[in-house]
Amino acid sequence: MDTQALLALQEEDGRIRDLQRELKVLLPKRRAEAKARLQVAQEAVEAAVRENLEAERAYSRFTRDSDRQRERMARAERNAIGLTGARALEAAQREHQAAAAAAQEADAAAATAKENRSPTERRLDDARKVEAEEEAAVHEILLTLDARKADVEAALEEAKARRVARAAEVPADQLRYYERLSLTRWPCLAEFNRAEGVCSGCNLVQPPSVKQAVTHADKDSANAPMVVCPACGRILI
Repeated sequence: MDTQALLALQEEDGRIRDLQRELKVLLPKRRAEAKARLQVAQEAVEAAVRENLEAERAYSRFTRDSDRQRERMARAERNAIGLTGARALEAAQREHQAAAAAAQEADAAAATAKENRSPTERRLDDARKVEAEEEAAVHEILLTLDARKADVEAALEEAKARRVARAAEVPADQLRYYERLSLTRWPCLAEFNRAEGVCSGCNLVQPPSVKQAVTHADKDSANAPMVVCPACGRILI
């Protein structure tokens, strides 16, 4: 069994697995996290816009109401001109007083709405500032991820090329077994604890025949057959 060739092949395969995982899992995850971070800032701006718009509408509503009541006062004053009857004058005065009271109430409500509008404007400005900062930060993150992706893709191609060379050094029968095993087990090679007779891959005690085979392989590794764990199928070294 060519242990060194198998170990070199497994090391290269491990590197390929790590690079593929980074490309398929880690980098997309970090990209999604960066975009989610920006989305949080964008949603904060949208919420601040809605809040500010509602405050603006409230202020405008009370301001318009105040203008209507003042127009009502002016109309009552115009209507009173030329009136001589006591009842008519009294009615015009009541109308004027009611309009004045309503205008005062509308002015107070408009003043309160204006006070409420100022904090929403500040919160909107703050949210937009945070959004701009997050956009810049996320842009840098995405650029870094793009660069890393290019590096990983290049490293993966190099590793695949090296893997071809490593595989060529493994005896054909051993390579076939290793590649079949790698579909369901990883790593494919496992240390055999010679003192306790345990496979480090599955942590099960092996029968005496396995220990004898490993002992024989230790004495003549170049010519000894490949020893596998009867429980998990891993190649014992």
